[in-house]
This record gives sequence, structure tokens and C-alpha cells, in this order.
Amino acid sequence: MLGRTAILQKMMGALIKEVPDHLQVIGPKFSGKTVVLHELAACLQNAGSPYSAVVLWDLGHQTPGTDELFMQGLARELSSALKDSHHDYAEHLKDLQGNPYRDIAEVLDLLKEEGSKVLVIMDGFDKPLANGELTRNLWDQLLDLARKPSLRLVTASRRSLYQLLRSPESQTSDFWGIFDTKVNIGCFDDCDMSSLLASVPPLSFSTGAQTELWNASNGFPIFTLGVLNAVCETNKTGIVSPEAMRGACESAFPALRDKLDALWIDCSPSCQDLLRRVMDEGTVTRAGIATADADVLIERGFVHSVANKIQRPSRLLIRYLEEQSNEENAIARLFRAQEDYLLNMRHVLERRITQISGIDKELQRYLILGIRELPDFPKVFFSNIRGIIDRALEMIWSVELDQKRVPSEWTSVWRANGESKSEEWLTRFPQGGQRLRLLDLMTGNQRSDACAKYVTKSTYVLANAVQGFGDFGQHQEGAPVDPCTAYSALHLCVELTSALARELPSQ
Repeated sequence: MLGRTAILQKMMGALIKEVPDHLQVIGPKFSGKTVVLHELAACLQNAGSPYSAVVLWDLGHQTPGTDELFMQGLARELSSALKDSHHDYAEHLKDLQGNPYRDIAEVLDLLKEEGSKVLVIMDGFDKPLANGELTRNLWDQLLDLARKPSLRLVTASRRSLYQLLRSPESQTSDFWGIFDTKVNIGCFDDCDMSSLLASVPPLSFSTGAQTELWNASNGFPIFTLGVLNAVCETNKTGIVSPEAMRGACESAFPALRDKLDALWIDCSPSCQDLLRRVMDEGTVTRAGIATADADVLIERGFVHSVANKIQRPSRLLIRYLEEQSNEENAIARLFRAQEDYLLNMRHVLERRITQISGIDKELQRYLILGIRELPDFPKVFFSNIRGIIDRALEMIWSVELDQKRVPSEWTSVWRANGESKSEEWLTRFPQGGQRLRLLDLMTGNQRSDACAKYVTKSTYVLANAVQGFGDFGQHQEGAPVDPCTAYSALHLCVELTSALARELPSQ
């Protein structure tokens, strides 16, 4: 691990005090979260540590998809960590079936009686949250375990845990409030950079060269190290000049292009617009700017913040953006092949969402989460479409119907016109796919005129299509899901949301 002294000290201090905190580590991809967590684990596994066992659990691989699998995985990791210090407890937790929550709680109570503690570090915690299948019951069980003095938790994710939650029910769990300390991992600070440059003993760096290194990367780890690697390839000993550092920046760019691309496309359209504004104006005051947008650019090293101003876009990012804008026929470049379409279509839909005036916040959240899943996890996206159609119909009923009661004058007309199944709504409100039949009749057809006050036939057509995809998402049964089809479904969801924002009165 290079640098990061202040961050490590903050984490250690929070974990070794008399009543330790639970920690939440947040940082973008390529920022070095995993490196810091491994160093933290190594420090707390040494003699004299207050923890008799340290678990470092990588949730990014073989991610548990259910509550039961999560608890089984936790028991397995605890068993492995405890086998040297508490062999009997390790054996008790080994190969447990079902939900081993009570067995884990029993072991933690025994550790408490002995005055022992266990630290569980969960890297890639955003992955299990992404599938949307873990329930509030799991989070409440983890809350109960975390309240025991013998257990402390550290999570690491690219966004804050609350932002990653899919289920409104899960959001109500008190588990998310236990993390006393948030640790943000982004760019190197001055001390980190000094330590980093001192780790290259054959070379010394002139003041101008150090300035050029900051200008190239703003201290973001993957870019800083990439440029320094390029310096070391061409300079074996001596003083590195500003010219040599600029040359290293240029030669490092091809290897860093994909990293720049991944970080850039992960920025929202509003973040990208703010960056372009900084490029145009040189310096932009943070007053009136969305804090979240500024923070995203700063933590990635895309800009530098000083004295409440945003400035100094990184040279590597400027090089990347200039390359994009200078290519002829941008549409052909962005959508030349299916791989390009899959990579760039998400940005088209992101832009479309920002154009929807008066968008429902719950639907907006569903759409943003859907965009994050594509193109890599189409099955996960499909499994959450049902929530979109449920919310859309809930919005329609709230303005068109009084307490989900279909007016008798409507059903009388439908019965007189020979509409099938209309008798069902005389006694009970429709459920499932039958709700779309009600919406169909409300918006008019060849036999009956429209009786809905706000919603139109085109909105029914959109809702009916989304319902079909939602049904498929709940019953995929191992069927392959093409990401291009998933984009089509997402586009329908976006336009259904737009239609509701346009047609329904503000709620």
C-alpha cells in the first residue's frame, strides 16, 4: 500500500477505541478501496489487536443472492477466521445449512463472555444490494448481530449503502443507521503523494514535475500510478523534469483510456455537464451547484477543489474528451457496433430521464437503478420491472378512482356494451394483469368511449407492454435475456414515466 496514512489511521482509531464504531468505506472504482481494506486487515491481525479474528469477505465474487445464502456465507467466513483462535466455535459454524443466524448469534455471545471481538470486513458490498432480492429480514438480523459487543462491521462500496438500496421496505431497517463513521477513499492527498514519490528512490522529482503530475491526475490513484510507471520506464535515475512528466502523461494515456472511459460513463449527465463547464470557464464556484455532482468529479480526480471553487480539470481527462469530440460522425462512433450500442445506449436513456419534468421520485429511482444494471445484469433489471408497473398503476388509481373503487356508471356502460369480464369489477378490484384490462376500458376502445379523466390510450399501450416484461421478469426460469431487449424494456419504462408526468396532475 502506497500512502493512505491518514485514512488508515482514521479507520484504526475508530476500530480500536473502547467502544469501536461500525465503518462504511465509500469510493469509486479504481480508487484503491480493496488495497486499504487488506492493509487494515493485516494491521488488526497482528499481536496486540483487540480482535481475535478478522474476516475479509469479498462479496464481489460468488455474491449471495438470497438471505439464506448470505447468512450461510457469513457463517462460513467466520468459521474460517476463527479456526486458529477458537477452534470449537469454528467447527460449530462449519457447513451449516438453512439460515444459521441463531448459530452465529450464539457464537458471538460466547465471544462476548470471553471478552473477544471479531471484525468482519465486507468488500464489494454493493454487489449483493444490486440484485434487489435481499430483504429487510436479513438487514434486521445483521442489525441484531452488529449490536453485540463482540462484532464490528466494515463495508466497502462505490456509493453510500442507503443510495444502493432497491427495496423501499429494506430502507426502513435501522441497520443502515449503525455506521458511525464514513470513510471516503478518493484521491491521494499531499502526504500520500510525498510518500509515493519517496518510494521511487532512484529518481527525484523537481517541483515542476510534481506540479505536472498533479495537473495530469489530480492525485487519483490509478492515473497517478499509471503516469509514474511511464516515468520509470524512460527514466532510471536522476531528476525528473516537467517536460519528462508531461511526456510520461502522454505515453501513459493509451493504457489509461479504458479506465477513463469507465469512470466517465459512470458519471451522470449533470456531472458531465458540470465538468464541461469547468473546462470552458476555468474556475466554477460551488455555490448553487449540486453537492453530489461536484463530489463525484472531485473523488475521481476529474477536477480539483480549493476555497469553495472547482478548477483544474485533469489533463488526462481533457485528453480523453478531446479525442471523443474530435472524431467525425459521433453517432457512427457511438453506435457503430452492437458492443458500442450496449455501452452508450444507457447514456441516451440517462439524458431522456433528465428531460422529464415533474418526474415521480420513486419511478425515477427505479429507472436509475435499471440503468446501472445494464448492459451487464439484464436479468436483475427484469426482476425489478414489476415495481415500476405497480407504482405507475398506483399513481393512476390515485387520481382516476376514489379509493380504488370503479364507478358503477362505468361498469354499467361496459356491461351494456358487452365488454367481457366487466362483472368482476362490480364486487372487487382487479389484481395482477387484470389491472391492465381495467386501464384498457378506462381509456376507451372500439365499443366504449374513454371515461378516464387524465390518462390516455397511448399510456395504456405503454403500461401493457411494461406489464408483459414485468411478468417475464418474475418468471424467467433460466431463460437467456439479451441486453438489447433489456434496453428496449427500459426505454418503454422511461416513456411510461414520461407519459404519467405529462398527463397526471401533480401529486
